[in-house]
Amino acid sequence: MECNAVVEYLGERGIYAERKWVELVVASVGALRIGFWCPREEFPTFDDIDDLKKSLYIDSLDVLVVVSYRPYVLVDYLSSLLERAHRWYGVQFDVKLLGVSSVDLETGLEEALGRAMVEKPHKLGGGVKSEYRCPQCTKEYLYLYRQERYFSRKYRGRVVESIYGCPACSFRARRVELLD
Repeated sequence: MECNAVVEYLGERGIYAERKWVELVVASVGALRIGFWCPREEFPTFDDIDDLKKSLYIDSLDVLVVVSYRPYVLVDYLSSLLERAHRWYGVQFDVKLLGVSSVDLETGLEEALGRAMVEKPHKLGGGVKSEYRCPQCTKEYLYLYRQERYFSRKYRGRVVESIYGCPACSFRARRVELLD
């Protein structure tokens, strides 16, 4: 099952993951909360925002990654539910939706985790001022919020992944350096 692979992958990267229920894994990286939803059915059974909040804890997540055979169908459906909640009830959720195909699970999880971390880098930690100026505003130096060395399945070698952010203009970037 996909959720077992998610928990195993997060463990390899040194990220604590908690299984909320059979189809949902929630990981914390600093204050950043990432949910991994691995539905067993082709299409979700919830059709209301309250069901979505109860089932996927959408109100407490920063990023939700849908891991499925056809993830983008589900991401579109969830996105329309969130848009409907905002339009009808004035309720807005600050959650980024990402999709990972179960066909390409290993490299997809690596890419989704990197995209999730770059979404809100200030939640990863305090950050350290780097020597790089922000390419967007050029006023401030970029802060390094996370740097990790691991074996990349996507690049088939060791890499150093760095997450940068600018405190002045909210520019953010993910840098992957190949070591091998």
